[in-house]
Amino acid sequence: MQPTLSINESLPRCYGEFDTLVDALDYAAQGQTGVNFFSARKGLIGSHTYAQIRQKAMFQARELLALGLKREDRVGIIADMGIEFVTLFLACQYAGLLSVPLPVVTGLGGRHEYESQLTRVIKGSGAKIALGPEGSRKSMETAAKGLSLKLIGTDDDLSSMAHKMIANGDFETLESIELSPLGADDPSHIQFSSGSTRKPLGVLISQKSLMANARSVAADGLQFQDHDRVASWLPFYHDMGLIGFFLIPLTSQLSIDYLHTDEFARRPLSWLKMISDNKATITFSPSFGYDLCTRRAARKSDIEFDLSSLRIAGIGGEMVQPEALSLFSQTFLDAGFDPKAFVPSYGMAEATLAFSFSPLGQGVQEDIVDRDSLIDDGMAQKAGPGQGRVFAKCGRPMPGYDVEIRGEDGAVLTDRQVGTIFIKGPSLMTCYDGNPDATKDVLDDLGWLNTGDMGYMIEETLVITGRCKDLIIINGRNIWPQDLEWHAEENIEPLKSRATAAFSVEDKDGREEAVMLVQCRTSDPKAQHTIRQDVKSVIFRNAGIDCRVVLIPNGSLPFTTSGKLSRTKAKKDFLNGLYPIMGDTSDSLPQTRDTAVLTPKIPAEQDFQLAETGT
Repeated sequence: MQPTLSINESLPRCYGEFDTLVDALDYAAQGQTGVNFFSARKGLIGSHTYAQIRQKAMFQARELLALGLKREDRVGIIADMGIEFVTLFLACQYAGLLSVPLPVVTGLGGRHEYESQLTRVIKGSGAKIALGPEGSRKSMETAAKGLSLKLIGTDDDLSSMAHKMIANGDFETLESIELSPLGADDPSHIQFSSGSTRKPLGVLISQKSLMANARSVAADGLQFQDHDRVASWLPFYHDMGLIGFFLIPLTSQLSIDYLHTDEFARRPLSWLKMISDNKATITFSPSFGYDLCTRRAARKSDIEFDLSSLRIAGIGGEMVQPEALSLFSQTFLDAGFDPKAFVPSYGMAEATLAFSFSPLGQGVQEDIVDRDSLIDDGMAQKAGPGQGRVFAKCGRPMPGYDVEIRGEDGAVLTDRQVGTIFIKGPSLMTCYDGNPDATKDVLDDLGWLNTGDMGYMIEETLVITGRCKDLIIINGRNIWPQDLEWHAEENIEPLKSRATAAFSVEDKDGREEAVMLVQCRTSDPKAQHTIRQDVKSVIFRNAGIDCRVVLIPNGSLPFTTSGKLSRTKAKKDFLNGLYPIMGDTSDSLPQTRDTAVLTPKIPAEQDFQLAETGT
């Protein structure tokens, strides 16, 4: 078995110039490129041309229709990184159905919480069936209990049920079922956000938005070339993995090499080996992915990778960490890695995927700003090297896309004034599926989207400084503070409702760390210690992250005049050392303004999509 070719022998390259995903696959199937799956230990374990994928997808499309599904019915599919998800997702396109990528259990948090999240996504999407690998069957059955789905099972179960329907006389033969693919004016799929696991939002992605983003990325953002080959470990459940490293490369007939997310988490250097072995030219990761490789390489003395083929090493999915990228460059310089290959970017699911990329071939361009000016005045005043906060420039919006930085009064700000980022462009979402109120909160009548992020402009170049809302991102995973607070208050007896506040701060290395402030009524040191340990345990069990728990006096948390918890003020007061810390402080974070990221209060809240990983 050999990987698919990087260059088609006779099919001319077409860079995203299609009306629908089906049109793109029909064209790609005329060549020899495709997708490949690798194992850290076994190497290549699956090679599939787009022609083979198309044939399987069309067969499964008829199987889906044999179940009696109607046009634009929703099909939940566990988005595990394998050929089964790839063909089922595309089968929905040919059948005129809307696929709903379902989360994959990662081992982070408890199975009960995972199944509860699965229930909310299946129910929220209105999925008629749920499909996934055999290992997910029990979780799917538990999650879908009482939801009256037509089928819960694997692709083999789909085939068995379809043939039973034919045997019962519902259809003459499988081949007689007529396909009616999704058209240019139809939706493509529903991308559920990776924000709140309690109240997930489904972004309705249209064919027009998907193809517009594919064209922009291919022509302007990454400027695809005939010899390009992409490599990814990013999970299919999230937009950077699904759209950025499956659908968009498909629309340009690029071959794709995959390392399963779980394998990357265990053996991150396998990602670099896959790039080296197959001469991949494009890859992407949050900053922590590069950092993980650097740390793992420090334990080895025999790194023999050749990374000279990489022309684009993109960064997305979390705040860009220049220091981590610099260490990666130093570590793998002898392996042929060119630091100029780094390409910081900015995007979100509500924009289908990408919005801006830094210029290719220039590496990470930094802007160093004065910390006090940033925090106190909302101005990104220049500072000297080593004297301020370092941000990475994320480039100009792609052609056809616009950006405005707005103040709290809605006025458009000038260069270096920090405010809320609003964007507009041809690939913005149609709506949050079935949630007009949430849509109205972030998308106005003129087509401007409130991203919920903070930033500033420098001569038409975008710089991201943080988030206006409270979303916490740990290793690329979106975690809502409301979820953490709810888990603690629901599961720990001494805690009362509205007794906790969760947020994130930066540690000395620029990484996000979760903090939980807990109002404490007892002065008993043993009881305080028990509360702290119980909260840490509950958060790890349900969210899969380490959380710093800090006990503060009862009645200390700030609330707005309307009675809402102000996490922004709680965070600011914590960083400024205004809370008397109760009990053991060995696990509390240093209270210094140097760890703050500017996050002013903003009235509107909105979820945006980043890659969730299994690390």
